[in-house]
Amino acid sequence: MPEPLEAAKTFMDALEARDPERAAAVCAENVQIELPGGDPQLEGRDGARRLVRIAPAFIRRVREHQIDGTTVILRGLTRAPGHFANYTTWTFETDGQLITHVTFAWRPAN
Repeated sequence: MPEPLEAAKTFMDALEARDPERAAAVCAENVQIELPGGDPQLEGRDGARRLVRIAPAFIRRVREHQIDGTTVILRGLTRAPGHFANYTTWTFETDGQLITHVTFAWRPAN
């Protein structure tokens, strides 16, 4: 089983590679994913798969990470080439191995 940081990085790699099965593999059965902007949250491994399928083909670069017990915070840049860039903060709560809760927020970079 992955450690919290490994699980979070695997999820992000799966998101970038558009690999829903890989993302779901590091999530708990009852994972909750909160979408920014008041959209309904996604639940369960099927919700993780759906996030990967519906996520636009942005370029995501993690620039720093912070670990606080079983919570991992990844910060970086998300951009749509030629359009916009956002500083993004992803927060992954885990049970020590699998991801149980995901939130993310954007802040304009330009």
